[in-house]
Amino acid sequence: MKENYKIGIALGGGGARGYAHIGVLKAIDELKIPIDFISGTSIGSFIGALYASGKLNQFEEEIRSKNSFIRDVLFKLDPIYPKLAVMNGNEVIKVFKRLTDITTFEELNIPLTTVATDIINNQKIECNSGDIINAIKASIAIPGVLSPTYVNETLCVDGGLIDPVPLESAIKMGADYTIAVNLYGLESSEKKDEKYNIIDIIDRSAKIVLNNITHLSFKLNKPDLLIEPPIDQFRGWDFHKAKELIDIGYEEGKKSLVESELFT
Repeated sequence: MKENYKIGIALGGGGARGYAHIGVLKAIDELKIPIDFISGTSIGSFIGALYASGKLNQFEEEIRSKNSFIRDVLFKLDPIYPKLAVMNGNEVIKVFKRLTDITTFEELNIPLTTVATDIINNQKIECNSGDIINAIKASIAIPGVLSPTYVNETLCVDGGLIDPVPLESAIKMGADYTIAVNLYGLESSEKKDEKYNIIDIIDRSAKIVLNNITHLSFKLNKPDLLIEPPIDQFRGWDFHKAKELIDIGYEEGKKSLVESELFT
């Protein structure tokens, strides 16, 4: 790689599968690859913000030792009257606030862009300055599950609806070389029982749609390196399988990075 080239990484959405991002970023650090820009959708924005704030290792230690995300978030759920969603998402934000006192994008160690969806006008909303807390909350707002959030008077939901892996955002930030992490790849790390139920069908259908959207977007902006951890057998709510997801992300990330020879 040429000297002074800037490296950007795009972290896609995927609910609990986002724990694989932790493993990929761990491999990146181990190989001493400098990341200059981060873009994230949904859980990718949450993990990206923790990485950019220097607190991702602390978050990993917590979930490996105590499964604290399950205890602090899923078991509280912060339910609300279901007008726009069944939960307001504040508990997820509390985790971020507990780990770091950063409140604005400008305080991060690495520039970050989060992606949300303008649910009214069908537009991508990118945030990279000002209030990072509100931007993350908008980016992770799974429709019907977590409350929509206003960004500059625009009602926003999960960025995965419009840009599941926000590679274009990393390029716009100034990246010369790009890494994209897609959590919707359809290759499993183990064989799955062929007995599907209704939940499996819905989950699988969503993965197919989002994976196809992602790869269509790559025809316009092709990543220099695409990492697709083999986590097809995991569901978006498998937060209790954090250790497995992190380890798979690490192994696939390291393998892909070493084999690419882009960063050696």
